[in-house]
Amino acid sequence: MPTATTDDGTTLRYAVAGEGEDPPVALVNDAGFGAWAWGWQHEPLAGRRRVVTFDHRGTGDSGTDGAVDIDTLAGDLSAVLAAADAKPAHLVGFGLGGAVALRYARDRGIRSLVLVGTCAGSDVDVDGLARCYPDGADEAAVRATLPALFSDAFRDADPSLLERVVDWRRAEDAPPRVRSAQVDAWLGFTPEPLYELTEPAFVLRGTDDPAVDRPTAEALAEDLPRGRFEAIAGRRLAHVESSRPVNDALTAFFDEVDDDG
Repeated sequence: MPTATTDDGTTLRYAVAGEGEDPPVALVNDAGFGAWAWGWQHEPLAGRRRVVTFDHRGTGDSGTDGAVDIDTLAGDLSAVLAAADAKPAHLVGFGLGGAVALRYARDRGIRSLVLVGTCAGSDVDVDGLARCYPDGADEAAVRATLPALFSDAFRDADPSLLERVVDWRRAEDAPPRVRSAQVDAWLGFTPEPLYELTEPAFVLRGTDDPAVDRPTAEALAEDLPRGRFEAIAGRRLAHVESSRPVNDALTAFFDEVDDDG
């Protein structure tokens, strides 16, 4: 897989799906999660546009050099997009990735901003977020996170998928030390005035997300000059659980933005 090198020498693994000529999309992940968490968007959103995803430093096959803070992670995103020739992009940020996208958009050009299950760090439900991460590396600890990630109905409908999720989490997620640093970076994040971000913005939140409540997500959309809000069925990984309607909504949003020029 291709790699990008940051200013501090960290090597980041990224992947690109699609070969279309429409403006590209970049998927920016939440704290601790490997790129598997975008598996329901990476290729399905491709076609007329290229879709880029990558592992944060210290996650998956990406290197661990340098500090973990929002400015550094925004610089990492910039390095990946430059290496992939994917600027300016529609940015889709999940959790921590939303904070990174907000910081990136402050100083760099983007097509649009999609924020999934994200908010300012001070607005995160820390206890709810903690339930999304295992308290150990063993299989039982990883399996115990599934109720925070997916609804009962989704878990009951496809147990075999949950087995694969457990395997992916154990193989690709960030180790506890790196994950904790990424979570701390998000919890310490305070965005600049949102009225300065005038690009089209779309805020999505799972109806039962344990980490970000609905009033917080709605307020985020209201504070963005061109923001809109939509609830999606599911918990923390609602974009997985409701991937078809999410992908349809994102595709329509990107097309609307691009048609408007």
